[in-house]
Amino acid sequence: MDLGKRIKILRTSRGISARHLAQSSGIDPSLISKIENGISNPSIDTLQKICDTLDISMSDFFCTQKVDPSEDLLALMTAARRLTPEQIKILTSLISSFKGK
Repeated sequence: MDLGKRIKILRTSRGISARHLAQSSGIDPSLISKIENGISNPSIDTLQKICDTLDISMSDFFCTQKVDPSEDLLALMTAARRLTPEQIKILTSLISSFKGK
């Protein structure tokens, strides 16, 4: 797994700039750049700070699937985390209505 690539995908799918990620997580912006460009690997502590800022657990960060979700799907999942249970039921019903179309 390319950690830097994963961080960049998660960051951009949330509409967060690299500078904002650095400021919000207390990490030097140059380190964020080095990580995302594959020059450096984050320490566990740094990765945890990044995950906290991106609102993702470490286990979800490392969860591998055969196909990485698209940026649009990641944005949808992030938005869905903030929904009430009733809103989730409505959204699930709406998505189910698209099956087979």
